[in-house]
Amino acid sequence: MGSSARWWTWTLVVVSVAALPVQGYADDVSVPLSMLIPPAVSEIELSYVGERTTPVVTLSGPPAAVPSLPYRPFEPILDLRGGFGDARVFGSCQDRKPRSQDGIDLQRAAGSGLRCGRRIPLHQAEIAVDLLSYETLRIRGHATGRVVVALEDRAAGRREDNLPLATVTGPFDLTLSLKEIGRKLDLRSLTALVVSTEAAGAHIVFDQIEAAQPSVRPARPAEIGFWVWTYREAIRDPDALLATCRSQRCSRVLIQMPSQADDDALWRHYARLLMTLQEAGIAAFALDGYPEAIQEPHRLADKIQRLLALMKPGGLSGIQLDIEPYLLPGFLQEEAQLRRYIETIDTLKDVIGGRVRLSMVIPFWLASPTLAGRPLAYAVMDRVDEVAVMSYRTDLDEVQDIAEDILRYGDLVGTRVWLAVETTPLPVEQHVVLRREPDSARADAMLDYDRRLLQWMPPAGGGGLNLSARREWFRIHHRFTVRPERLTFAGRSRAEVSAAVTRIVDMTAHSSFSGVIIHDIDGFRALVESGGKGDSRRE
Repeated sequence: MGSSARWWTWTLVVVSVAALPVQGYADDVSVPLSMLIPPAVSEIELSYVGERTTPVVTLSGPPAAVPSLPYRPFEPILDLRGGFGDARVFGSCQDRKPRSQDGIDLQRAAGSGLRCGRRIPLHQAEIAVDLLSYETLRIRGHATGRVVVALEDRAAGRREDNLPLATVTGPFDLTLSLKEIGRKLDLRSLTALVVSTEAAGAHIVFDQIEAAQPSVRPARPAEIGFWVWTYREAIRDPDALLATCRSQRCSRVLIQMPSQADDDALWRHYARLLMTLQEAGIAAFALDGYPEAIQEPHRLADKIQRLLALMKPGGLSGIQLDIEPYLLPGFLQEEAQLRRYIETIDTLKDVIGGRVRLSMVIPFWLASPTLAGRPLAYAVMDRVDEVAVMSYRTDLDEVQDIAEDILRYGDLVGTRVWLAVETTPLPVEQHVVLRREPDSARADAMLDYDRRLLQWMPPAGGGGLNLSARREWFRIHHRFTVRPERLTFAGRSRAEVSAAVTRIVDMTAHSSFSGVIIHDIDGFRALVESGGKGDSRRE
């Protein structure tokens, strides 16, 4: 749950480097890059955290085309037919009479054995339509011949693929669950209805195509939880833990599991602590995880099995995994690693075997990278009972914005969602962004592909660079600072944190929303009650 998880830009490559100056230039300062450089780099970002002079370097290739924002309707019942764009043929269809009030013709060209189809954009402007806030899709009409009705999202469209919904003939009236469709397509970016046939000819008429939002669901009472990393201290003084929890009316505590190297006695004390919390009416969760777990899931599985062997029925509410594999170099650039992450969750879920709840910690931006065309966050949510979102912001409107798509998917599929606030001190982050500069005379740095070096340009008259054949020039485009006050409540009071939690609860109108977790109990205890400097008092 480090600060890098809060600011990760998922489309980029992250490598560790030696020191580069944030301000000014240095003579002949070179930076060895530890990973392969993308074939064409267009932007370089240097990130300096706190007092560290060793930055993280982020390399990005040519910027991808930014898709238009999807149309996101809010009507309880949405008539999709009225927004359709012009149908276009594909396959062996004859390009005639694509669509009219009388329906859609699918007429195969003579002598062709290929499927005949038409793609009908869901929006006249050919932009995506966001149906994530809807529950059902009703399609009613009649067909002559056998017609396959399918949906397409952006990713499927790029693959020239789609998701078949049903094969219809004669009168039909389909009510389809968007929950099931959403397990295969990204409902935030639906682009087209697709109709096709393998027959020599067919005809289909749509009398109704409507999406319906769910009926109002009663929100479950929101709860409060604490993350606890100092498990030895919690074992030594469970009364202090209980006192802090009760003072904030918390209903959940998530405590770091002991190390495998800890002896059996400490593991038994840890299990007893969890049962003590359960007996006090507080849901106890065991907490563990680390990035390398996707490479060695058996090690984490062994810890879980060791704990479960010590627990009596009802002595544990759940296990929460905080794996953060995106901290591994190149994680988001390799689909094999994304799959390994999902497979790790499946492995650990099998170990738990439904005996307790399975919870996953994820960053809010995990709704952006995709696996098989769907958001990685949704693939995680399909497998677990709940997620805890690292929504670390002090602007509570921003908390809502960054967690919205995860909350909406939770509403759809029934996965519970916890939001989180930060109370531990964080460093200032300085960022320097360089962009490609064709003119070497205007450049501030050079990227040497052959020697895998990033070098600052020497000052005028200070001598030349050791150049290689494969090089590109870069110029400082801008600098920016990430202030910790935007991310953490450290330095404020417990009263302010409590008020923020209350406001998040009041603002979050999603059936999936379960509550707020405070990161972490030590950071919260270090805050004063109602203002001034923090201290270390315990209740």
